[in-house]
Amino acid sequence: MTPLYAAPPASVVPEAKPVAWRYRYVKKGVTDFQEKMWVGDWKYVPTKEDCNDRPNYEIQALFTVPPVPLTPEGLIKAVRFYEQVKRENPPVETGAWKDAVDWVLEEACQAVNIRIKGE
Repeated sequence: MTPLYAAPPASVVPEAKPVAWRYRYVKKGVTDFQEKMWVGDWKYVPTKEDCNDRPNYEIQALFTVPPVPLTPEGLIKAVRFYEQVKRENPPVETGAWKDAVDWVLEEACQAVNIRIKGE
């Protein structure tokens, strides 16, 4: 069975087409004994038109491709490099510390879509 996801994959949002839909009743303002909002069970249907579209119903599209990871691969690699430099603790003169910090900073800024120093 193919897993389904309630969020479209970020890399293909414009082209992504739902393969199924689900909906459930939500009792607004009512909570259970754990203070969680009271909701009904999900009902799975093939088309959006088959969903109950009355006011207290939550509707979600389902997709077959998993969402893109929230952490970009470049940032993961940069942090791993920084951790390696930290473990090896080379002399400052080698420039490894500066390279590691600069790379993490650059990747982190790209992840939030800003330039270094907020430019």
